[in-house]
Amino acid sequence: MKRFEQTVARSIAQTITRVITKALLPLALLTVTVVQASPIADETGFSGEIQPLIGVMSSRSNLAVSSDQKRIDSLYSLSSRETRPIGGVLGQIDYTIVPRELSLYAGTPRSALADGEIGVEVGARYLVGGVGLLTAGVIPVTVNDSEVWSDPFVVGTRRDATDADRRGLHLGLAGIAGTGLSVDYRLYRRDLDEERSGQALALGLSPAERRLLEREGTEHRFDVNYRVALTDGFSLTPGVQYRRLDADGAANRGWLLRPQLTAQYDIDRWSISMTGYYGVDRYDARQPIFDEYRDGKEMGLVAGVRYAEPFGWSNWSVDAYGVWSERDSDIRFYDQQTGLFAVGLGYRF
Repeated sequence: MKRFEQTVARSIAQTITRVITKALLPLALLTVTVVQASPIADETGFSGEIQPLIGVMSSRSNLAVSSDQKRIDSLYSLSSRETRPIGGVLGQIDYTIVPRELSLYAGTPRSALADGEIGVEVGARYLVGGVGLLTAGVIPVTVNDSEVWSDPFVVGTRRDATDADRRGLHLGLAGIAGTGLSVDYRLYRRDLDEERSGQALALGLSPAERRLLEREGTEHRFDVNYRVALTDGFSLTPGVQYRRLDADGAANRGWLLRPQLTAQYDIDRWSISMTGYYGVDRYDARQPIFDEYRDGKEMGLVAGVRYAEPFGWSNWSVDAYGVWSERDSDIRFYDQQTGLFAVGLGYRF
């Protein structure tokens, strides 16, 4: 009878998870934030968090799809700065099937803020005794990469956007053998409705050169982190991220290596965190338009502040987030700058 009840509960949870995922997609964010993964609950049932956010974002990028960037006048300069308000609702939900052992989840993964991977992940967590917390999930969509320019190199006239489908799988193991070590692997697949890179250039590219610019393909991402608790309220988490970009076009095929460090301080009802990173990337072939490799470096800071139970409100929190990131490429066309500030009111249930 107990096994039957668990089977029914699992089926109900999977159905609810699918519904929640569809509900989150339209909302899944005009901004970015981070939802920390919670330990598996002590009781069977639902738990989670919902967090409305408002803020402002400022960016410069020739690749960003927006009304302000439909036309560019040069391939050798960075686009004008665009500042716009942002807002949305972010949420996460868990359903515990076996207390302290097995749960299902749906929402935005905790790496969203630092990585800019804004999307919905659906999966399961299982606590393997003596090994660690195993996570397995699917990423049906990443919202921040849902549109790209079909030909980014159109100059002096309007550029057309095309849909990009980016989805993936996630495997992770945290608290390995009772330590602060965690390992994550993500596999992404990217498909474009229309790939026209380089077709509109007046100088003209050969078919072979245009193939070097193709952006469809797969991405492998590995993250290794180790959390060290220095005091009861202060911890440091050094880590490193490696990405292998297997794009169909060799000029967009390469790798990224990004060390990072996170500091977190908790005192009373305050929780303060900051992540800094610096990475380098290298590509397999020269970009045929500029006759250079698009190698470069990137750096950024991500800060978050949470104040729990404001005005004595149980289960509520006030959150503020700040993000700064910059990419410096050997080809100026690919330079990017982004700044973001957002505040929100979160509720845990």
